Amino acid sequence: MARQGGLGRGLASLLPDSAEPHPVGHLLAPEQPGAGAVTEVSDLGSTIVGELTTDQSGLAIIYHALDALVAEHGLADAAVVIEEPGVGRQVFRAGRKPLDDPGGEALLDAPAGLYTDPPLRAGSVDASLVTSLCAVALRMEMLRYDSWHDGLTGLFDRRSFDRLLEMSVARSVRYQWPFTLVLIDLDNLKEINDSEGHPGGDAAIRALAGRFLHVLRFGDNAARIGGDEFALILPSTDPGDVPPLLERIGAAEVGDRPCPPFSYGIAQCPTEAQTMHELMALADQRLYDAKAARPGGR
Repeated sequence: MARQGGLGRGLASLLPDSAEPHPVGHLLAPEQPGAGAVTEVSDLGSTIVGELTTDQSGLAIIYHALDALVAEHGLADAAVVIEEPGVGRQVFRAGRKPLDDPGGEALLDAPAGLYTDPPLRAGSVDASLVTSLCAVALRMEMLRYDSWHDGLTGLFDRRSFDRLLEMSVARSVRYQWPFTLVLIDLDNLKEINDSEGHPGGDAAIRALAGRFLHVLRFGDNAARIGGDEFALILPSTDPGDVPPLLERIGAAEVGDRPCPPFSYGIAQCPTEAQTMHELMALADQRLYDAKAARPGGR
């Protein structure tokens, strides 16, 4: 890429000109004559590999590697640019620095690789290894996300919901921290599928899920637990506050499709139920009653 003018010094000064090829080595200073073997390369790589076997998030591993590089070599800055099929283009800076400053802006168009300010002595870091391991960490993070979330809506999936509900009930019962469980069911998904086909049904499901993501507070959890079934875990929420909340969700302007009609059932922990089974059964029964009471019944 061409060096961007007006970006100042720092990482921006390390970017190659458009006429230059982009070997990873352009990030490093020339080899120093008589330089001895350095062990930081294998140490950093081994550290990243070791962290990949733990339950740390992939993003945490990437930032930890960059922060360790800065600390070990007394750098002003370090960043890694990852660009791979299925991952897209991602840029990470040590210290979780933003990309909207001069040095960060230059990285937005930089070739994939490891960047340091100042450049490191050649051979002091295996930039290709570190970049590749960071890419592995990023893929693991994406797999972790996919394993917790529903592919159609981006909400938590049923397995994740069960874990979250189990933890919420345990905390609620032990510490008397109330939360409200809401079970939600679309009213006419079959009719939508019959008239618009399954793509129309998927669009209706995404329309409701998008409103959950738009309206709910930080700390609230929304999950898709079945084909047209959803669940909300709402900490410190009185059951009486749920109907107006759901009205706001239904009225929210998100995307081009109107919010599909839905029914819901509510149960509160720990005042109404103190186990997952009891809480789910109570909310489910109230959902069933609500659907039966609407025009046309179930």
